[in-house]
Amino acid sequence: MGKDVLKIDIYGDIRIQFNDEDITQALSKKSIGMIAYLLCTPSMQASKNTLKDLFWIDAGEKAAYNLRFNLWNIKKYIPEVDGENFIITSGSNCRINPKYPFEKNDIERFENIHDEIKSEDLEEIVVNSSRLVFMEHFYLKDCDDFNDWLVLERNDRERKVIATLAKVEELLEEKGDFKNALIILEKMIFLSPFEDDFHIKLIKIHEKLGNYGEAARDYKKYSDWLRKELGVAPSKILRETYMSIARKGQLDTDGTVYIEDKVYGSDFAAFTEMLKSILPESDGGIPVKIDNWNNLDQKSKELFETLAKEKFITIGR
Repeated sequence: MGKDVLKIDIYGDIRIQFNDEDITQALSKKSIGMIAYLLCTPSMQASKNTLKDLFWIDAGEKAAYNLRFNLWNIKKYIPEVDGENFIITSGSNCRINPKYPFEKNDIERFENIHDEIKSEDLEEIVVNSSRLVFMEHFYLKDCDDFNDWLVLERNDRERKVIATLAKVEELLEEKGDFKNALIILEKMIFLSPFEDDFHIKLIKIHEKLGNYGEAARDYKKYSDWLRKELGVAPSKILRETYMSIARKGQLDTDGTVYIEDKVYGSDFAAFTEMLKSILPESDGGIPVKIDNWNNLDQKSKELFETLAKEKFITIGR
């Protein structure tokens, strides 16, 4: 970073640096909130009354003093550069000076991208976009209107970031760079974990890489999480996509799943209902070869026979 440059990173835990020095802790939380709010308004400005209502609505006559003190504190730690102040106060308004030299973080620069993404931009997004949540963990006590604004802004930014990441992921797939496409998909899933389409893309890329075991692990993890958090199963299209990939993965072992002869539990009804929730309807069953059937414990035999009766599996011995 060059001399006299301000860098404001409003993704993740907000960070403000001036000339490589982190000044975040030197500013009050309300000063930081004011900077963020002004940066995010379309014209980068707001009336003083708006700022007083957002940050000191219960302060009465002290609100004006509090605003002046915070503006002074911001100017103290973000000084003039070439005669330009960072925040300009004129009349009843405050605004960010567009002539002031400051940089945005990687995600913010790319969140509204419309043109073609260059190769170097792709690499930058893949490597550096680890901070994805707008002002993550930020909250101001007794500032309900500001906190409401923050939630709405965070949701809006999340949609923009996901849209950008989706475009990046598609370009990486087109280039055949499936490894980095997986990294981007994992970031998209972090932001929107309930989006089945993202999980479908994820297991399809595992299929392209021949990582059938990874596809199975990701699908099971997502299925378990849905049942635990929402009490629902994955969508039918996701289940069918997974089963199609799973069957292809079994082709390398003649389509047979080998199972060790151990105890699998006796709650057959619950187990059967669980399978119905995660497996698509099928005319046939998955072929299962069980070694040493005669020496298998009785409960496990009953379980497998129940599954065969329900046509989930066909047993080979």
